[in-house]
Amino acid sequence: MNWKNTIISLTLAGSFIFTMSSCASRPVSSYVSEETAQATAKVSQNIKTENELSDEIHVDQLGYKTLAKKIAIIKGEYKKFQVVDSKTGVAVLTGDLTESSNDDSSGDTVCYADFSKITVPGKYFISISGLGKSFDFLVDNNVYTKLGDSMQKALYYQRCGTALTTEFAGEYSHAVCHKALAKLYNDETKTIDVSGGWHDAGDYGRYVVPASVTAAGLLLAYELYPQAFTDTTRIPESGNKIPDVLDEAKYGIQWLLKMQDSESGGVYHKVTSRAFPEMTTMPDKDVDDQLVMPISTNATADFAATAAMASRIYMTIDPVFAQNCLQASKKAWEWLEENKDFVSFKNPSDVASGKYGDSSGKDEKAWAAAELFRATGDEKYNKYFTDNYQVEGFGLGWQNVSGFAAIAYMFSDVSGTDQKKADEIKKSWLAKADMFAATGEKDGYLVAMHKMEYNWGSNMNVATHAMHLLIADKLKTDEKYTQSADDCTHYLLGRNTLNQSYITGFGSKQVNKPHHRPSAADLALKPVPGLMVGGPDSALEDDVAKSKLSGKSPAECYIDDVGSFSTNEVATYWNSSAIFILSYLNSNK
Repeated sequence: MNWKNTIISLTLAGSFIFTMSSCASRPVSSYVSEETAQATAKVSQNIKTENELSDEIHVDQLGYKTLAKKIAIIKGEYKKFQVVDSKTGVAVLTGDLTESSNDDSSGDTVCYADFSKITVPGKYFISISGLGKSFDFLVDNNVYTKLGDSMQKALYYQRCGTALTTEFAGEYSHAVCHKALAKLYNDETKTIDVSGGWHDAGDYGRYVVPASVTAAGLLLAYELYPQAFTDTTRIPESGNKIPDVLDEAKYGIQWLLKMQDSESGGVYHKVTSRAFPEMTTMPDKDVDDQLVMPISTNATADFAATAAMASRIYMTIDPVFAQNCLQASKKAWEWLEENKDFVSFKNPSDVASGKYGDSSGKDEKAWAAAELFRATGDEKYNKYFTDNYQVEGFGLGWQNVSGFAAIAYMFSDVSGTDQKKADEIKKSWLAKADMFAATGEKDGYLVAMHKMEYNWGSNMNVATHAMHLLIADKLKTDEKYTQSADDCTHYLLGRNTLNQSYITGFGSKQVNKPHHRPSAADLALKPVPGLMVGGPDSALEDDVAKSKLSGKSPAECYIDDVGSFSTNEVATYWNSSAIFILSYLNSNK
């Protein structure tokens, strides 16, 4: 969508040319001019007849920052729109909708309402004659603050091996869980302490590969946008003068350290029970044996990367922890050097928990080398990276971590960094960012997603594409990158074909039945807040999706049902990618 070529006629109900301090306290009536009073009264009469919520007017259900571009997306073909002050019922902006266009991923015909000229903080809605009105939304520079804190605290609710007390967890509290020693799968006479970490998703398994990505996402968000984080999110560590995001990441990394074999340096792949417990099982009631699965290349390399990254970031904050992380990372690298043949992981026949397997460890080992080089300056890690790193889509999820490897090397300021190699990676990174931005401009809902990307965890695709765009903006400042990332956020918060906010506890049309055992089993009326669900999955990979979503377009293949694990489960590494975007949005208020 080329907005420069879009002609939108806007009639303001009064002047918006005054300071923000004056408009914050000025009543709405004072910025409605007398010459438009009769027209406004007529519009207000129309609004009264257009009081019904429409599922076809799509907005970010939280809202928009004051100076941001503000677009509502309307399904169908209409001519005019109004922006209405929710408190007074007065239309403060009237405008023309764009000509309609088609959205490939949903099959919708859509048009657009640009109300970017609304900069006065307040609560508003969009009204369209003959269609109805949108959900209310805010215009406010702090519109995403509470969401960022909540998505971060959701990781606290996922903590394992500790009691979640009412002081910090409120109605989502539960007793200590999974504290018993776990058995080594290959020799169940041996037990080790691997308590702690995060419950990975809707189940109670703990997996090194996704946990490493979760922790790395948090550390990267803090490294690039430290001003977005506080020490006040009400977790047990709050008030210790360390940003809570670093306390949360440390909690996860301390568990990762327990998953390293003390003798070989290799890292066990996961610890889970043999099968998933019933959906109505609380964490502290899951007492099945916990089994530690064998060492894998992917777990060891991801661990080495995250531990090296932590050693650098915590060096001045917690030097002892930082040093422990660095030594563990080096030891994991030694295992990788001694075990050059790829050691894959596959579930044994009697284990049915999550697999997180892979067919290659190249991207994981490159990430480990890049992070170890950045942490130590040791040439052997640099040589491994420059000899072996290949651009493989710049993945920022557990399946492909080549993007994390690229970031570590591009932003390295260590002496000996191969600048030619870094520049080659940067050029490719920016080219992909350009592709994402162009995809978003063409998409009917302005999201940087191709219709083939609506697979299991599609909301992670949306979030990691936004991460890629924001990293690109750090490399080469360009508004198209940040705008496309903003549009990804709007999609996740309801500006999509389903009018669905995909984060529990936020938005007008909320997720109420996530595939998340604590939310299904506790006595709270609402699910644990701040969790991002997977989103549309056009492959329909569970029985609920197959029975309820057959024939839907890719972007419509979502259902808010506890049984739909392929569309409505949660995951810590999905949350960390969204936390990264929100750290950008909350860093510059």
